[in-house]
Amino acid sequence: MSAIGYYNGTIGPIDSMQVPMNDRAVYFGDGCYEACFAYNGRLFGEAAHFDRFYRSLAGLRIPFAMTREQLKAEIDKCLAAAGEQSASLYWQVTRGTDRRHHTFPDERVQPNLLITVTPKAVDLSGAPMKLISAPDIRYFMCDVKTLNLIPNILAIQQAKEAGADGAVLHRDGTVTEGSHTNVHMLKDGVLYTHPLDRLILPGVTRGVLLGICGECGIAVSETPFTVEQMMQADEVLISSSLLGIRRASEIDGKPVGGKAEQTYRMIVDAYRRIFTEETRA
Repeated sequence: MSAIGYYNGTIGPIDSMQVPMNDRAVYFGDGCYEACFAYNGRLFGEAAHFDRFYRSLAGLRIPFAMTREQLKAEIDKCLAAAGEQSASLYWQVTRGTDRRHHTFPDERVQPNLLITVTPKAVDLSGAPMKLISAPDIRYFMCDVKTLNLIPNILAIQQAKEAGADGAVLHRDGTVTEGSHTNVHMLKDGVLYTHPLDRLILPGVTRGVLLGICGECGIAVSETPFTVEQMMQADEVLISSSLLGIRRASEIDGKPVGGKAEQTYRMIVDAYRRIFTEETRA
């Protein structure tokens, strides 16, 4: 079946769905979202995605009244309507529909819920990616998963035009994260990853990766690293909900990584096992 959409309780083919012009997502991007894999009707990383989503709502002060259980019930309706075994699931909540003004609407305006389910095959191969580096020009609320993604869009478009799959963002040479991923490096048996602060999103798959490291006896250091250090890493790893855990084969046209094959394969195998166990029908 083709992709389906949902808007405040109405479900239909995504291309036939309509959103009001006065939805504050249209002119302010005033909302937050989550995206994850749905496989066999199950959400991978469900609890972590819901935790982050409700933290984002609180960070943006959006008074979304649905409980986790109620939201999950609406998501389940969409998954059932789509009938797909493997799909990307996206949902967002905006502050509501109101005439354009910068201040919050009054309490009579209720938040809007949008959900999409799009057929997508899961890829757990850990295939390598080509990346570029780009300045991180985002603002200082990167820990909130808002709809405001223009800097990310510009970076990923720059990567596409360079024949790459994504971008590694940096602030004055210090790596923060990717254009739509978290970024990590393996060096001398240690996984380095940027600490959780306002400069990066607390990635769900990042959390899975750190758990795998604990399980496999790989030391973790939540310490910022530079682009120069990354280029000398044994492996450069990227993680995201829709890409899983993968490694970079080149950055800015220069080969990187490929020096810790056994450790990388151990991580990818563990991720594949966790995904399979959690989404088993």
